[in-house]
This record gives sequence, structure tokens and C-alpha cells, in this order.
Amino acid sequence: MLDRYLFLRLLKGQLALTLVLAVVIWLVQALDLFDKTLSAGASPLVTLGISLLILPRVITFTLGPALLITVLSQMVRLLQDYEYFALTAAGLSPLRILRPIALLAVLTMLVQSALAFYISPIAMKHLKIQTESAATQLALGDLQAGTFKDVAKNLTIYTSGRDAQGLWQDIVIYDTSSPKQPMLYTAQKGEIGGPPEQRYFVLQDGTQKITNEKGQLSFVHFSRYLVPLSPANTAVKTRHYWNRNQMMIHQLLDPAAHGVTHAPRIARMQARGLELISNLAAPFIFTLISFAVVTAGGLNRHGYGRRILIAVALAIVFQIGVITMASLAVERDQAGLVFLWPLGFFATLCAVIMGQINPASMSRWNPLRRKRDAA
Repeated sequence: MLDRYLFLRLLKGQLALTLVLAVVIWLVQALDLFDKTLSAGASPLVTLGISLLILPRVITFTLGPALLITVLSQMVRLLQDYEYFALTAAGLSPLRILRPIALLAVLTMLVQSALAFYISPIAMKHLKIQTESAATQLALGDLQAGTFKDVAKNLTIYTSGRDAQGLWQDIVIYDTSSPKQPMLYTAQKGEIGGPPEQRYFVLQDGTQKITNEKGQLSFVHFSRYLVPLSPANTAVKTRHYWNRNQMMIHQLLDPAAHGVTHAPRIARMQARGLELISNLAAPFIFTLISFAVVTAGGLNRHGYGRRILIAVALAIVFQIGVITMASLAVERDQAGLVFLWPLGFFATLCAVIMGQINPASMSRWNPLRRKRDAA
């Protein structure tokens, strides 16, 4: 009953804090996205759907801090409501409180791993596709007669205007998505078709001019030809397109096998992967930090502000250490180094907790204490 009572209290606090923190950060990041997609002509419903793709990544980085605050607040509440005193007076070890806290930490770790390793990168990929597709739609809507328009990263379009049927006339499209083989399309008429995520220009009665790597030209005449306009059909196809926030854990740990050849970029991706793995220990470390700083004050119901500041400072130190050790592990090509920091932090916190709860059990490790007892 005690475990269930404490776990439900912790779970409610964790869910509430995670929701609040995630919504606040999401709103800050989504405001710019709202402006871009609405300006591109997207409907409010589509805009909201695109912006929700940010949430998995936001939640990934709010789970740990939310757990830290939750455990801190619940431990302080146990002191303020005299529940902690009642438990210890009844002969229950303070370690009993760690059982529901550890269960919540395990659940947080599982959710965090699923989000960080797979769900968040997939969502970020779709977010980039959707936002660039919206930007393409805006550019296509701004096509003007007699002007060159960049409708995508590597695509420039010229047209002389529309005819009575609404078809574009005298079309010129320059495609440099493959720098070594740029292509030039010319056509008498054409129209834009396809769904928003797969827009294309339907060219009629035209010519495709291809330049190979040796600079030689070749021409292909066609009566009808479809030129992809959306990023999903052009640059997005290359594996180099994704950054480290849009790659799953197996891609981060071995980026060379997924088309990445730039050495510094490979190092950054591998460091990111090791950082995500090492950061899985954050829920356990944060719970131990919260428990250690509260129990370190004994049965004293004062000094909460100082304890909270110490807990936050230790959490920040842990996160800085995770990032530093991940970079060092890649630099020295020793992936095992990334686990030394969480293990050292874990062992230190456990020693502090055991020393506070049962000082007698730690006396044998203290030479001065042994000499004094012997005398």
C-alpha cells in the first residue's frame, strides 16, 4: 500500500510537470513554425499537425528535469507533512521510499529511450519535409511572369506567364540537385500538379538538356515530362540530408554505413549517439540526487531552498559531464569511456545515501573512526 501510494503521487507529479514543461517549450519553438506554415498558405489544422512533430523531441529533454523536480517536491512534501517522520518512527527504512521512486525512474528511462532513439528522429525528419514542402508551396504561389524564382534549394523556375487556359508558358527549369550533372528543362507549356508533399511540374513539348561530369551535353526531347518540385522528391532522398537530430541511434553510432563521409560530421554524430545512450542514466541519477540532498539534512524540516539548489547544481554537473565524456570517447575511440561518468556519479550518490541512513555501516571505511572506537 505504501509503495502504491507513493508511486501514484510521484506519477501524477511527473505527468503534470512533463506536460507543463513540454507545452511551454513547444509553444516557444512552434511560434516561428506557425508563422512560416501559415504564410505558405497551409490551413490552421495542417499547421497544428506539423507543429506537433516538435513534441517528441521536446518531451525527450523534459522527462529528466521533470523527474528531478517531482522527486524533490514529493520528498519535501513528505517532510512538511510529517510523513517522513512517521515512517522512520515506525521502523521503516528511508530506503523503502526509493522503491516507488526507482520504478518511476525505470518507466521514465524506457519512455526516454523510445523517444530519443527512434520516435523523435522520425518526427524531426517529417517536420523538415513538411516545413520545406510548405515553403515550396509558397514559392510556387509566388511565380511571376518574366522573373526567375527559386522554388526549392536547388531548383529555379522561369515562365513568361499564363495562357487563357491557366497553363504556364515558355517554361525554363534549372535543376542543380546533382551538382556534377545539372539539368535544364525548357517547355512550351506546363502546369503544377500533385499533392502538397509531392508537387511536380507537368511539362509539355519540351527539351531536357543534361550536362555530364565531363562537361558533355546531351538533349532529350519529350511531349510530356514530370519534374519533381517538392523536397521529398529531390534532396531529401540523399542520406547526407539528415542532421544528427534526425537520425536514429543505429545511424548515429555508424554514420559511415548510412552515407556520411565527412570525418568531423561522423565524429559529431557518434558523440551524439553515445550522449543519448549515456543520458539514459539521467532518470536514476536525478532520483538519487533528489533523495540524497533531502536525506542529507536528516530529520530537519528547514533549509529546503538550499537543498533544491544543490540538487539542481548536481544535475547540471551530471549533464555537462555526459556531453564532455561522449566527445572524449569519440576523440579517443573508446566508447566505454562514456559509461564511466554515470557509474562514478551513481556510486558516489549511493555512498552518500548509505552514509546518511546508516552511519554505523560506513564507519569501517573511515580509518579515523576505527582508531577512535578502538581507543
